[in-house]
Amino acid sequence: MCDYCYNPICYFAKSNFRTTHTLFGIKLRDRLHHFYILGKTGTGKTNLLKTKIEQDISFGNGICLIDVHGDLIFSIIQQIPNYRQKDVIYLDATNPSLQLGYNPLRKVSYEKRALVASNILEVFQRLWGNQGWGVKLSHILRNTLLTLLDQPSTSFSDVIKILHDPSFRNECLPNIVNPDIKNFWLKEFKNYGKTDLVPIYNKLGGMLAYPSVKRILIENKQQISIRSIMDKKQILLVNLSKGSIGADASYILGSLLLTSLSSSAFSRIDTPENKREYFFVYLDEFQNYTNLSMIEMLSELRKFKIGIIMAHQYISQLEVKIRDAVLGNVGTIVCFRLGQSDARFMEKEFSPIFESSDFVNLSNYDIYLKLMIDGKPSPAFSGTTVLPHQARK
Repeated sequence: MCDYCYNPICYFAKSNFRTTHTLFGIKLRDRLHHFYILGKTGTGKTNLLKTKIEQDISFGNGICLIDVHGDLIFSIIQQIPNYRQKDVIYLDATNPSLQLGYNPLRKVSYEKRALVASNILEVFQRLWGNQGWGVKLSHILRNTLLTLLDQPSTSFSDVIKILHDPSFRNECLPNIVNPDIKNFWLKEFKNYGKTDLVPIYNKLGGMLAYPSVKRILIENKQQISIRSIMDKKQILLVNLSKGSIGADASYILGSLLLTSLSSSAFSRIDTPENKREYFFVYLDEFQNYTNLSMIEMLSELRKFKIGIIMAHQYISQLEVKIRDAVLGNVGTIVCFRLGQSDARFMEKEFSPIFESSDFVNLSNYDIYLKLMIDGKPSPAFSGTTVLPHQARK
Protein backbone atom coordinates (compact mmCIF):
# COMPACT_ATOMS: atom_id res chain seq x y z
CA MET A 1 0.00 0.00 0.00
CA CYS A 2 1.26 3.49 -0.85
CA ASP A 3 2.56 5.58 2.05
CA TYR A 4 0.44 8.52 0.91
CA CYS A 5 -3.22 8.00 1.78
CA TYR A 6 -4.30 10.37 -0.99
CA ASN A 7 -7.78 11.84 -0.76
CA PRO A 8 -9.11 14.48 -3.18
CA ILE A 9 -11.29 16.06 -0.45
CA CYS A 10 -9.77 18.04 2.42
CA TYR A 11 -12.21 17.66 5.33
CA PHE A 12 -12.35 20.36 7.98
CA ALA A 13 -15.85 20.65 9.55
CA LYS A 14 -19.19 19.01 10.30
CA SER A 15 -22.60 20.40 9.48
CA ASN A 16 -24.50 21.47 12.61
CA PHE A 17 -28.02 22.08 11.37
CA ARG A 18 -30.43 20.52 13.87
CA THR A 19 -29.45 16.85 14.28
CA THR A 20 -27.34 16.62 11.12
CA HIS A 21 -23.60 16.31 11.76
CA THR A 22 -22.08 15.29 8.44
CA LEU A 23 -18.34 15.66 7.90
CA PHE A 24 -17.59 17.87 4.90
CA GLY A 25 -14.64 19.44 3.15
CA ILE A 26 -13.45 20.97 -0.07
CA LYS A 27 -12.43 19.23 -3.28
CA LEU A 28 -8.91 19.51 -4.58
CA ARG A 29 -9.79 21.52 -7.69
CA ASP A 30 -12.00 23.93 -5.74
CA ARG A 31 -9.10 24.75 -3.44
CA LEU A 32 -7.43 26.56 -6.33
CA HIS A 33 -10.08 29.28 -5.96
CA HIS A 34 -8.41 30.07 -2.62
CA PHE A 35 -9.62 30.02 0.98
CA TYR A 36 -10.15 33.02 3.31
CA ILE A 37 -10.47 32.62 7.10
CA LEU A 38 -11.57 35.46 9.39
CA GLY A 39 -12.15 35.36 13.13
CA LYS A 40 -11.26 36.78 16.53
CA THR A 41 -8.37 35.39 18.56
CA GLY A 42 -9.08 32.06 20.24
CA THR A 43 -12.10 31.13 18.13
CA GLY A 44 -10.53 28.23 16.21
CA LYS A 45 -8.60 29.63 13.22
CA THR A 46 -5.34 27.93 14.16
CA ASN A 47 -7.11 24.62 14.67
CA LEU A 48 -8.64 24.90 11.19
CA LEU A 49 -5.25 25.61 9.65
CA LYS A 50 -3.71 22.64 11.47
CA THR A 51 -6.50 20.35 10.28
CA LYS A 52 -5.96 21.32 6.66
CA ILE A 53 -2.15 21.33 6.83
CA GLU A 54 -1.92 17.92 8.48
CA GLN A 55 -4.18 16.44 5.82
CA ASP A 56 -2.12 17.98 3.02
CA ILE A 57 1.01 16.50 4.55
CA SER A 58 -0.57 13.06 4.93
CA PHE A 59 -1.94 13.21 1.36
CA GLY A 60 1.54 13.88 -0.01
CA ASN A 61 0.71 17.40 -1.20
CA GLY A 62 3.31 20.13 -1.42
CA ILE A 63 2.78 23.05 0.97
CA CYS A 64 4.33 26.25 2.24
CA LEU A 65 3.43 27.64 5.66
CA ILE A 66 4.45 31.17 6.62
CA ASP A 67 4.06 31.80 10.36
CA VAL A 68 4.81 35.18 11.97
CA HIS A 69 4.57 33.78 15.51
CA GLY A 70 6.27 30.38 15.27
CA ASP A 71 3.78 28.46 17.41
CA LEU A 72 1.84 26.91 14.51
CA ILE A 73 5.02 25.69 12.82
CA PHE A 74 6.24 24.11 16.06
CA SER A 75 2.93 22.28 16.38
CA ILE A 76 3.02 21.08 12.75
CA ILE A 77 6.61 19.84 13.03
CA GLN A 78 5.57 17.54 15.88
CA GLN A 79 2.95 15.90 13.65
CA ILE A 80 4.91 15.28 10.45
CA PRO A 81 4.97 11.51 9.84
CA ASN A 82 8.27 9.70 9.26
CA TYR A 83 7.55 9.06 5.59
CA ARG A 84 7.42 12.81 4.91
CA GLN A 85 10.38 13.96 7.02
CA LYS A 86 12.64 13.88 3.95
CA ASP A 87 10.39 16.44 2.24
CA VAL A 88 10.67 19.08 4.99
CA ILE A 89 12.60 22.31 4.39
CA TYR A 90 12.65 24.50 7.49
CA LEU A 91 13.51 28.14 6.84
CA ASP A 92 13.82 29.43 10.40
CA ALA A 93 14.62 33.14 10.35
CA THR A 94 15.10 33.10 14.14
CA ASN A 95 18.05 30.69 13.86
CA PRO A 96 21.37 32.63 13.85
CA SER A 97 23.13 29.59 12.36
CA LEU A 98 20.71 29.21 9.45
CA GLN A 99 22.45 28.56 6.14
CA LEU A 100 19.34 28.40 3.97
CA GLY A 101 18.04 31.39 2.06
CA TYR A 102 16.25 32.52 -1.06
CA ASN A 103 16.81 35.11 -3.75
CA PRO A 104 13.79 37.02 -5.17
CA LEU A 105 15.94 38.11 -8.13
CA ARG A 106 16.83 34.55 -9.16
CA LYS A 107 15.67 32.96 -12.42
CA VAL A 108 12.62 35.15 -13.09
CA SER A 109 11.19 34.69 -16.58
CA TYR A 110 11.50 37.76 -18.82
CA GLU A 111 7.71 38.13 -19.10
CA LYS A 112 7.36 38.42 -15.30
CA ARG A 113 10.37 40.60 -14.48
CA ALA A 114 8.41 43.87 -14.59
CA LEU A 115 5.80 42.35 -12.27
CA VAL A 116 8.43 41.12 -9.81
CA ALA A 117 10.14 44.53 -9.84
CA SER A 118 6.79 46.22 -9.10
CA ASN A 119 6.16 43.82 -6.22
CA ILE A 120 9.55 44.54 -4.70
CA LEU A 121 9.02 48.29 -5.08
CA GLU A 122 5.69 47.94 -3.29
CA VAL A 123 7.49 46.16 -0.45
CA PHE A 124 9.99 49.02 -0.20
CA GLN A 125 7.29 51.69 -0.33
CA ARG A 126 5.29 50.11 2.48
CA LEU A 127 8.44 49.64 4.56
CA TRP A 128 9.73 53.19 4.11
CA GLY A 129 6.38 54.98 4.06
CA ASN A 130 5.10 57.63 1.68
CA GLN A 131 7.26 60.35 3.24
CA GLY A 132 10.40 58.39 2.38
CA TRP A 133 9.20 57.62 -1.12
CA GLY A 134 9.20 59.68 -4.28
CA VAL A 135 8.98 59.49 -8.07
CA LYS A 136 12.74 59.86 -8.54
CA LEU A 137 13.61 57.19 -5.99
CA SER A 138 11.04 54.83 -7.49
CA HIS A 139 12.36 55.44 -11.01
CA ILE A 140 15.98 54.73 -10.06
CA LEU A 141 15.09 51.60 -8.11
CA ARG A 142 12.80 50.24 -10.82
CA ASN A 143 15.54 50.49 -13.46
CA THR A 144 18.04 49.01 -11.01
CA LEU A 145 15.84 46.02 -10.20
CA LEU A 146 14.98 45.37 -13.85
CA THR A 147 18.68 45.47 -14.69
CA LEU A 148 19.55 42.98 -11.96
CA LEU A 149 16.70 40.68 -12.99
CA ASP A 150 18.34 40.46 -16.43
CA GLN A 151 21.62 39.24 -14.93
CA PRO A 152 22.53 35.55 -14.68
CA SER A 153 23.42 35.85 -10.99
CA THR A 154 22.71 38.72 -8.59
CA SER A 155 21.46 39.37 -5.06
CA PHE A 156 20.04 42.28 -3.11
CA SER A 157 23.52 43.47 -2.18
CA ASP A 158 23.99 44.29 -5.88
CA VAL A 159 21.27 46.96 -5.70
CA ILE A 160 23.72 49.22 -3.88
CA LYS A 161 26.72 47.94 -5.83
CA ILE A 162 25.35 48.81 -9.26
CA LEU A 163 24.59 52.37 -8.16
CA HIS A 164 28.08 53.20 -6.90
CA ASP A 165 30.39 50.84 -8.82
CA PRO A 166 30.87 51.85 -12.51
CA SER A 167 32.82 48.69 -13.37
CA PHE A 168 30.03 46.45 -12.09
CA ARG A 169 27.53 48.57 -14.00
CA ASN A 170 29.50 48.02 -17.19
CA GLU A 171 29.53 44.27 -16.56
CA CYS A 172 25.73 44.30 -16.34
CA LEU A 173 25.06 46.34 -19.48
CA PRO A 174 25.49 43.54 -22.08
CA ASN A 175 22.84 41.42 -20.33
CA ILE A 176 20.13 44.10 -20.33
CA VAL A 177 17.31 43.12 -22.67
CA ASN A 178 15.20 46.28 -22.73
CA PRO A 179 16.93 49.13 -24.65
CA ASP A 180 15.12 51.76 -22.55
CA ILE A 181 16.73 50.38 -19.40
CA LYS A 182 20.13 50.29 -21.07
CA ASN A 183 19.66 53.94 -22.07
CA PHE A 184 18.86 54.78 -18.46
CA TRP A 185 22.41 53.80 -17.50
CA LEU A 186 24.13 55.13 -20.60
CA LYS A 187 22.42 58.51 -20.84
CA GLU A 188 20.28 59.34 -17.81
CA PHE A 189 22.03 57.97 -14.74
CA LYS A 190 24.96 60.42 -15.00
CA ASN A 191 22.52 63.27 -14.32
CA TYR A 192 21.79 62.00 -10.80
CA GLY A 193 23.94 63.36 -8.02
CA LYS A 194 24.99 62.13 -4.62
CA THR A 195 21.91 63.67 -2.99
CA ASP A 196 19.71 61.48 -5.20
CA LEU A 197 21.53 58.24 -4.37
CA VAL A 198 22.43 58.60 -0.68
CA PRO A 199 18.80 58.11 0.48
CA ILE A 200 18.72 54.81 -1.43
CA TYR A 201 22.01 53.68 0.13
CA ASN A 202 20.73 54.58 3.59
CA LYS A 203 17.35 52.90 3.20
CA LEU A 204 18.65 49.69 1.63
CA GLY A 205 21.57 49.60 4.01
CA GLY A 206 19.16 49.89 6.92
CA MET A 207 17.00 47.11 5.51
CA LEU A 208 19.94 44.77 5.03
CA ALA A 209 21.26 45.59 8.50
CA TYR A 210 18.69 43.25 10.04
CA PRO A 211 20.72 40.08 10.75
CA SER A 212 17.91 37.75 9.68
CA VAL A 213 17.33 39.66 6.42
CA LYS A 214 21.02 39.74 5.53
CA ARG A 215 21.46 36.09 6.46
CA ILE A 216 18.57 34.84 4.31
CA LEU A 217 18.73 37.20 1.32
CA ILE A 218 22.50 37.61 0.93
CA GLU A 219 24.69 35.39 3.12
CA ASN A 220 22.83 32.15 2.45
CA LYS A 221 25.16 29.27 1.60
CA GLN A 222 22.29 27.14 0.32
CA GLN A 223 19.62 28.78 -1.82
CA ILE A 224 16.30 27.02 -1.86
CA SER A 225 14.58 26.60 -5.22
CA ILE A 226 10.91 27.33 -4.67
CA ARG A 227 10.08 25.98 -8.13
CA SER A 228 11.75 22.70 -7.19
CA ILE A 229 9.85 22.61 -3.88
CA MET A 230 6.58 22.99 -5.77
CA ASP A 231 7.39 20.37 -8.39
CA LYS A 232 8.68 17.85 -5.84
CA LYS A 233 5.68 18.40 -3.53
CA GLN A 234 7.91 19.30 -0.60
CA ILE A 235 7.01 20.96 2.71
CA LEU A 236 8.40 24.48 3.16
CA LEU A 237 7.99 25.80 6.72
CA VAL A 238 8.92 29.46 7.19
CA ASN A 239 9.28 30.82 10.72
CA LEU A 240 9.18 34.63 10.66
CA SER A 241 8.45 35.16 14.35
CA LYS A 242 7.99 38.90 14.86
CA GLY A 243 8.87 38.52 18.53
CA SER A 244 12.31 37.18 17.61
CA ILE A 245 13.37 39.02 14.45
CA GLY A 246 11.21 42.18 14.62
CA ALA A 247 8.12 43.26 12.71
CA ASP A 248 10.02 44.99 9.87
CA ALA A 249 12.30 42.02 9.22
CA SER A 250 9.31 39.69 9.32
CA TYR A 251 7.51 41.88 6.78
CA ILE A 252 10.52 42.13 4.45
CA LEU A 253 11.21 38.40 4.42
CA GLY A 254 7.56 37.39 4.18
CA SER A 255 6.63 39.76 1.38
CA LEU A 256 9.76 39.00 -0.67
CA LEU A 257 9.18 35.27 -0.20
CA LEU A 258 5.67 35.70 -1.59
CA THR A 259 7.19 37.49 -4.57
CA SER A 260 9.46 34.49 -5.11
CA LEU A 261 6.55 32.09 -4.69
CA SER A 262 4.51 33.88 -7.33
CA SER A 263 7.36 34.14 -9.85
CA SER A 264 8.13 30.43 -9.31
CA ALA A 265 4.48 29.59 -9.88
CA PHE A 266 4.40 31.58 -13.12
CA SER A 267 7.51 29.76 -14.34
CA ARG A 268 5.38 26.61 -14.47
CA ILE A 269 4.12 27.80 -17.82
CA ASP A 270 6.85 25.57 -19.27
CA THR A 271 5.02 22.52 -17.86
CA PRO A 272 1.74 21.18 -19.31
CA GLU A 273 -1.18 21.81 -16.97
CA ASN A 274 -1.82 18.12 -16.37
CA LYS A 275 1.80 17.73 -15.23
CA ARG A 276 1.75 20.57 -12.69
CA GLU A 277 1.61 19.38 -9.10
CA TYR A 278 -0.85 20.97 -6.68
CA PHE A 279 0.80 23.25 -4.14
CA PHE A 280 -0.90 24.98 -1.22
CA VAL A 281 0.37 28.13 0.51
CA TYR A 282 -0.80 28.84 4.06
CA LEU A 283 -0.52 32.47 5.15
CA ASP A 284 -1.26 32.91 8.86
CA GLU A 285 -1.79 36.57 9.87
CA PHE A 286 -1.23 37.38 6.20
CA GLN A 287 -1.82 41.12 6.65
CA ASN A 288 1.70 41.33 8.08
CA TYR A 289 3.45 40.62 4.79
CA THR A 290 0.95 40.69 1.92
CA ASN A 291 0.63 43.56 -0.55
CA LEU A 292 -1.98 44.49 -3.13
CA SER A 293 0.02 43.15 -6.07
CA MET A 294 0.17 39.71 -4.48
CA ILE A 295 -3.57 39.58 -3.81
CA GLU A 296 -4.38 40.73 -7.32
CA MET A 297 -2.39 37.76 -8.65
CA LEU A 298 -4.66 35.20 -6.96
CA SER A 299 -6.74 34.54 -10.05
CA GLU A 300 -3.60 34.00 -12.13
CA LEU A 301 -1.97 31.68 -9.57
CA ARG A 302 -4.95 29.35 -9.89
CA LYS A 303 -3.91 28.48 -13.45
CA PHE A 304 -0.62 27.12 -12.15
CA LYS A 305 -2.24 24.88 -9.50
CA ILE A 306 -1.38 27.11 -6.56
CA GLY A 307 -4.01 27.40 -3.82
CA ILE A 308 -3.73 30.11 -1.16
CA ILE A 309 -5.18 29.81 2.35
CA MET A 310 -5.25 33.19 4.17
CA ALA A 311 -6.15 33.75 7.82
CA HIS A 312 -6.32 36.79 10.08
CA GLN A 313 -8.35 38.42 12.87
CA TYR A 314 -9.92 41.72 11.81
CA ILE A 315 -10.92 43.28 8.51
CA SER A 316 -9.49 46.61 9.66
CA GLN A 317 -6.03 45.00 9.52
CA LEU A 318 -6.28 45.21 5.73
CA GLU A 319 -6.05 48.26 3.54
CA VAL A 320 -9.34 48.84 1.73
CA LYS A 321 -7.92 47.90 -1.68
CA ILE A 322 -6.41 44.69 -0.30
CA ARG A 323 -9.65 43.83 1.50
CA ASP A 324 -11.70 44.28 -1.66
CA ALA A 325 -9.18 42.32 -3.73
CA VAL A 326 -9.27 39.42 -1.26
CA LEU A 327 -13.06 39.20 -1.21
CA GLY A 328 -13.18 39.57 -4.98
CA ASN A 329 -10.68 36.78 -5.64
CA VAL A 330 -11.37 34.02 -3.11
CA GLY A 331 -13.82 31.19 -3.67
CA THR A 332 -14.33 30.02 -0.07
CA ILE A 333 -14.96 32.33 2.89
CA VAL A 334 -14.99 30.99 6.46
CA CYS A 335 -15.95 33.19 9.41
CA PHE A 336 -15.53 32.38 13.08
CA ARG A 337 -16.88 34.73 15.77
CA LEU A 338 -16.46 38.37 14.76
CA GLY A 339 -16.56 41.76 16.42
CA GLN A 340 -19.43 44.14 15.74
CA SER A 341 -17.71 46.06 12.95
CA ASP A 342 -16.57 42.97 11.05
CA ALA A 343 -19.94 41.31 11.59
CA ARG A 344 -21.73 44.24 9.95
CA PHE A 345 -19.32 44.11 7.03
CA MET A 346 -19.56 40.35 6.48
CA GLU A 347 -23.35 40.48 6.70
CA LYS A 348 -23.22 41.89 3.17
CA GLU A 349 -21.47 38.72 1.99
CA PHE A 350 -23.75 36.29 3.85
CA SER A 351 -27.14 38.03 3.66
CA PRO A 352 -29.99 37.09 3.76
CA ILE A 353 -29.11 33.81 5.50
CA PHE A 354 -27.03 35.30 8.33
CA GLU A 355 -27.21 38.70 10.03
CA SER A 356 -24.50 40.60 11.88
CA SER A 357 -25.77 39.44 15.28
CA ASP A 358 -25.27 35.81 14.21
CA PHE A 359 -21.54 36.34 13.67
CA VAL A 360 -21.11 38.06 17.03
CA ASN A 361 -22.71 35.19 18.94
CA LEU A 362 -20.89 32.24 17.37
CA SER A 363 -19.33 29.76 19.80
CA ASN A 364 -15.68 28.76 19.52
CA TYR A 365 -15.02 26.43 16.55
CA ASP A 366 -18.42 27.21 15.00
CA ILE A 367 -18.33 28.83 11.58
CA TYR A 368 -20.44 30.42 8.88
CA LEU A 369 -19.11 29.81 5.41
CA LYS A 370 -19.60 30.00 1.68
CA LEU A 371 -17.88 26.97 0.19
CA MET A 372 -16.64 26.61 -3.36
CA ILE A 373 -18.27 23.46 -4.77
CA ASP A 374 -17.44 22.31 -8.30
CA GLY A 375 -16.33 25.79 -9.29
CA LYS A 376 -19.32 27.67 -7.83
CA PRO A 377 -19.74 29.27 -4.37
CA SER A 378 -22.46 27.66 -2.27
CA PRO A 379 -25.16 29.57 -0.40
CA ALA A 380 -24.05 30.44 3.12
CA PHE A 381 -24.40 27.71 5.75
CA SER A 382 -23.10 26.84 9.21
CA GLY A 383 -20.74 24.21 10.54
CA THR A 384 -18.40 23.25 13.36
CA THR A 385 -14.72 22.76 12.62
CA VAL A 386 -13.17 19.47 13.65
CA LEU A 387 -9.84 18.54 15.20
CA PRO A 388 -7.18 17.10 12.88
CA HIS A 389 -7.76 13.50 13.98
CA GLN A 390 -11.52 13.91 13.41
CA ALA A 391 -11.01 14.91 9.76
CA ARG A 392 -10.16 11.40 8.63
CA LYS A 393 -12.93 9.64 6.75
